[in-house]
Amino acid sequence: MTEPRYVEPTGNQRAGWHKEGEGGSTSYTVRLATAWEKFQRSEGIPVFKGVGVRDSRELPRAEWKRVGGKGTYIQVTGTNNATGMFVVEVPPRGALHPQRQMYEERYIVLEGRGSTEVWRNGDTAMTAFEWQPWSLFAIPLNANFRIINASSAPALLLAVNSAPRTINAFQNMNFVFNCEFNFDDRLGGNLEDFWNPNDEIEPQPVRGRAMVTSNLLPDIQNAYLPLDNNRGPGFRWVAPNQVGNTMIQGWLAEYPSGRYAKAHAHASGAVLVCCKGEGFSWTWPSNEGGLTPWQNGKGDLVKIQEYVPGGLISAAPGPSNWFHQHFAVGKDPFRVFNYTGPMPGNPESSRNRANDFAEEGELIRQHADITDGGNAIPYHLEDPYVRQHFEEKLRQNGVASTMPEVVYTEAGAKMEVMSD
Repeated sequence: MTEPRYVEPTGNQRAGWHKEGEGGSTSYTVRLATAWEKFQRSEGIPVFKGVGVRDSRELPRAEWKRVGGKGTYIQVTGTNNATGMFVVEVPPRGALHPQRQMYEERYIVLEGRGSTEVWRNGDTAMTAFEWQPWSLFAIPLNANFRIINASSAPALLLAVNSAPRTINAFQNMNFVFNCEFNFDDRLGGNLEDFWNPNDEIEPQPVRGRAMVTSNLLPDIQNAYLPLDNNRGPGFRWVAPNQVGNTMIQGWLAEYPSGRYAKAHAHASGAVLVCCKGEGFSWTWPSNEGGLTPWQNGKGDLVKIQEYVPGGLISAAPGPSNWFHQHFAVGKDPFRVFNYTGPMPGNPESSRNRANDFAEEGELIRQHADITDGGNAIPYHLEDPYVRQHFEEKLRQNGVASTMPEVVYTEAGAKMEVMSD
């Protein structure tokens, strides 16, 4: 293939590449693959792309030479070059290769029982912990680790990391995977208690809502979530703070049965994983669909994703702000984990653009209705089809709606109601 040659323009011509059409000459650029995208392709495993998946365990997996098991990448819309996700299969009574990496990574166990060994570079002292279905753990930055399956069937783990940002920044795989620097502030000091589960609730530094600092959460499917009520009566919520992460924190939330969140919009990046119960999410482009997409004849723009535990959705696919809302339609509460969630107060990881303009210590308003300058649609202004479809789904499941009738009135808009 002949390499392109630069041609300097003459006269009033413009430099660069152009295409001639009926409207005249149009400039264009070529979209190049990023370092992350090139690396992802080189791994030799499938890459799932889409707005979401009903159950990530159902995705096809292939041999993953670097890691030592089988895997598939999950690159849902709105996360490319920001967040890496994958499912990895650990062979029965086997283990993955020892690994270390210059990015943050956390795991949810979907199936199987086993353990993980973690150790510092140049140190023979090793820490270890055991895991089971729905355990949540994070690997300290650049620590060595090995995931071991103790069961006679394959173990499946769902993982998320900040690999795209690191790989795109350094573009050197030797540095990303073979650097021997120890982050003593992430994995240092007395390691005997490092993996002991902790359930003590503390206030989140920037919001005062519930946070638990624990490097291992043994069972996020059934763990106690403190009452939050910021999204309405009965809403429960906690943020897991793990291994000193600065890019990935997220939160666990539980919607009471028979309720649903207000539609609201924000930038892309949030990925919700279903941990328990039955529900679905809707998402649509705010600019094109408006507040009432079905009434506007734009219902075809709305994407729906139903969940079972292990399923996930890109809540706001983007690239611009997308409205999205979540519905609990089973007999049990609907529990989800925003496992790509940013670290609150960290502008580099936050999708709240108000952080870009705020001064240190300034209070930032969140979750207001559009009638108050915010990004949430009050129930009384939402498309009537939303409530209609929700209540029909409840009838099919033999579940009663627990939405107070007053929330569908203008007066009820002043009540505290659910949103993610």
